[in-house]
Formats: sequence, C-alpha cells, structure tokens
Amino acid sequence: MPDAITRRHFLKLVSTAATVSLLSACAPSAQPAPTATPKPAETTKPAAPAATQAPKPAATAGPAATQAPAATVKPAAGPKKGGTFTLARVSALQHFSPYSLNPGTYPLLHSLWDTLVYYDQTLTPKPQLAESWQVAPDSKSITLKLRQGVRFHSGREFTSADVQPSLYFGQTDERSIMAALLKQVTKVDTPDKYTVVLNFANPTPLAFDVLDVLYIIDKETIEQRATTAIGTGPFKLARYVPNDVIEMVAFQDYWDKGKPYLDKYIVRQVPDVSALALNLEAGAIDCAYQISISDTVRLKAGGKYLVNSGTPGTGQFDVGINVSMEPLTNKKLRQAISHSIDRDRFAKTILGGLVEPTTLLWPKNSWAYFADLQGKMGYDLDKARSLLKEAGYEKGFPLEILATTDLIPYTAELAQIMQADLKKIGIDAKVLDLEGAQYQARTQTKRDMQVISHSYGRASRDPGSLLTGAKSWYTGKEGSWTHFDSPEYERLRSELQTTLDREKRKVIARAIQELVLDECFSIPVAPVPIAFVYGSYVKGFDISIENSPLTSSIWLDK
Repeated sequence: MPDAITRRHFLKLVSTAATVSLLSACAPSAQPAPTATPKPAETTKPAAPAATQAPKPAATAGPAATQAPAATVKPAAGPKKGGTFTLARVSALQHFSPYSLNPGTYPLLHSLWDTLVYYDQTLTPKPQLAESWQVAPDSKSITLKLRQGVRFHSGREFTSADVQPSLYFGQTDERSIMAALLKQVTKVDTPDKYTVVLNFANPTPLAFDVLDVLYIIDKETIEQRATTAIGTGPFKLARYVPNDVIEMVAFQDYWDKGKPYLDKYIVRQVPDVSALALNLEAGAIDCAYQISISDTVRLKAGGKYLVNSGTPGTGQFDVGINVSMEPLTNKKLRQAISHSIDRDRFAKTILGGLVEPTTLLWPKNSWAYFADLQGKMGYDLDKARSLLKEAGYEKGFPLEILATTDLIPYTAELAQIMQADLKKIGIDAKVLDLEGAQYQARTQTKRDMQVISHSYGRASRDPGSLLTGAKSWYTGKEGSWTHFDSPEYERLRSELQTTLDREKRKVIARAIQELVLDECFSIPVAPVPIAFVYGSYVKGFDISIENSPLTSSIWLDK
C-alpha cells in the first residue's frame, strides 16, 4: 500500500500523466480530484450473565455506519483472515498511555490494551479480561473473576496482581484525565490469582464506568510509555516512528481465539487535515479519522465510502475560563463571554450543520439533559454588553484565547469566531493556535491561561462520569485549568456519584447544570462530529463508546 501523502506532494504528483495513472490504479475508482477544505477566518464473546444486574444504562442509541447505496456494496461472505488495515488521523501521539487521552491516542485504545469489562453502545457491561462479576449488596465493592490464560504481548501471564498497578497509574499520573473517576476505587484485594475485588468508599452507580476505562498495562513497562506499549490487546506494537507511523501486528496469543482477522493494523499521522481525503481516495489508507467536515459530507454523498459518525456525546466543544486570573474572577465577565459565543454560527459554518449547538453539559440522549435550560446562556451581545457594564468593564479588556488545531481540530476556528464577536463588545481577544505539546503545558502543567478553546469527552457515559472523567469539570484542587472550586459543586458532584436512585439523581444533575450555567467556568458550545470514513470493502467496523475502533473484528473484503 502506498505511503501516506501530503497535499503538497499530491499536487506535485498529479502534475504528470504517469502519476495520474498511478493514482487511478490505487483509487477505488476513477473520480474527480478532491479539493482542499477552505480554511475559515480566524465483542467480544457474548456476555456471561452477571451475578447482579449492571446499573441501568442511559437511554442511548449506538451510532450506525452510514451505508453507501446498496447497489455499490457487495454482500460479504464472511470474515476473511489477513491483510493490512491503515487508518490515518491528524493528531500526533503524545505517548503510549490509555489514560491521558487525546485524539492521537483513540485509534489505539482497543488495539493495544484491554479492559476488565467494557460497555457496548447501549451502556451494557460486557466481559473482556473479566469473565464475570458480583456486585456487593451494599454496592461498595465488586468482585471480578478474571479470564485465565491471558498473555501480555511480552508473553507474561496476566493475573490479578496486574490490576492494581494499572489502576494506580491511572489514578496518579499527572496526564491522566480519568484520575478522579478511577479514584473512586479505594482498595484492591486479590484473594487469588484470578480474582480481584475493587472496593469503593461509597455506594456507586459508576462502578462499570470505572471498569470500562481501566485499561490494563504491563506493569513492567509503564515507565517506558514514551516509546513502547505492552498490553493484552489484539495487536502488539511492531514499529513506532514519532509523528509518522505506528505499526501493529496481530497478537498470535490473543485470548479471543480466531481474532484479530487482520495481519497488521497501521496508524499514520497526516498533519494536514485536507490531505486525509486525498489519501483515502488515492488508496494510500483504508480509513480516515478526524477528516474535515466538508470532506465527510462530500464522501458520504458520493456513495463509495461508509461513514461512522461516532457515539453521541463522546465529544463536546467547550470554552474553559481560568476563574483565578483577573479580571475573570468576576462572574459577570465570564457570563458576558458565554453570551458572546455564536454557537449557531460555529455549528453551521465550521461543523457543516452536522450537529446542533448547545449550552448544556450532557447530550440529548442522556437522562440528564434538561431541554428547558437550553439557551439560557446563549448568544446575546446586548446582554453581554450589559454584564460588562455591571462589572465595571464597559470599555472591555484584553484577553488571550488558546487553541490547538494540532490536538483538537476546529478549536482555532471556534476561538476566531469568539474573537470577532468579543471585539464587538469591546474585548480585545488574541488567539494563539498552539502546537500540541505547548497547549498541554499551558493548560495542564502551568495552568496559566485565561481562556481555552477545547473539547471534552465522557458525556456519552453515566452523567456522573462526565464530572470525574473529563478534566473540564474537575475542580481547581484536582488540577483543572479553570481553577474553579466550590463547596456546593463538590457536594452535588459527590451526591450524583453516590446516589443510586435515578429520580433523585435527576434532581442533583439539574442543580449541577444550573450551577454551571451561572458560574460559566466551563462553557459547552456544540457536540464534536467525530467521523470515521472508510472504504466499503472494510467489514466489521465498529467503535467503542469512546470512539476507538474495535479492530479485532475488522476484516477486508478485497
């Protein structure tokens, strides 16, 4: 399969007849050369019945791949073994850790690592490294029976002694965005080699959310995560070239016998988002992730590619405000910024109308979505001016907004739309589109920014998991870039995570939503349209609720 190509290189290639012939031969079929996106102005096996029922899932519907017209898709005879599946995405890998998630990591999650239990698209727990489980009557512990004979890629056997080191790493690593969620586990017991007991300080409805993100890493290689990854997943790392390619080969001793179907899984980095579609159409890759909105719409309409639009609520664009930095300590100024965000324009012009704007934490498919609160802090420049006047900043003030196209596409465009509207009310905003490592340093280590254009995940899970699994909703004491601390917020968040009754939890969730709308420390803007676009010959393609490809089931019909 050809190497990934950049847009510049592509344009050079198509200048010769010989290269045009090459691309025609590689492409699924001849078609007009694609155009660049204009840059805007600034399964596992069936689940064994659990001894106790899993928590009632939120009413969600799993995403379905958008099918090309039936006439263009040949019926599949059944899984075929062999072949190489190549996926390309824009974001670079920071390091091999399933806990410090960024877009560069998502394509690897369920390929290199397994979890004890995982959620399907309906939030139903399914066995993976744990074959069965028993929730204690007081809901303060869960006992898991581990699958026997599981091997790490190093050949070492996976046992109960491997659970605690991975949990501890997820709880304590400074880059972990799941630390607060995982810290609900207060103690790990290992009564025998294949039994592990997770203990919680309080009854928790989030036990299976914890299990779904508890990725098992070989404890002997955790400290080598900058260059290598050893897990129990269906693929093992074969070659890694930073900012270029990650090559994985089928793990022959994978516990789910007969899988994976593929021989190789390759993840490439194509930094130029406009080149993703070019690579897909040229046959250099089989799947494009983080593809531009315009290319997604175009390729979907063409009928030659399939589109999986992602799990509802997996990603949400937001604006984070550092409440500890003057003058943003003034709540009225934060509210003025919220009223200055033209969410509708962002959703329509930048996100292609694929999603609807929102001012709320949780998506429409969540039981914690309250439609009557929608728009309460929406776009209203007159209201924004009034708030500035009340706060004594009628003439505005200078502001710095950080974004990162490198890590999170479209954050720069969101910041630029904000910049234009803030100028209308007298706020002089400067936009910095930072390289990924710089953005991480400013927001996670130094935490010295004023405002960030950002996106968070975990909204597709139990509503309580969002508040402990996404750093946008951490408190300042927990390391949030917003530095927001509030006894009331902490109390409500704790109650949401320890109350089992659904109706009582709805009351708590609403109170949290109202507090967030008032304080404006983290401001929702619009869902992230997360699309995988792939050739119609790719079969068995599915994703986790974190939008990570379930590569063990992928096979190629060609």
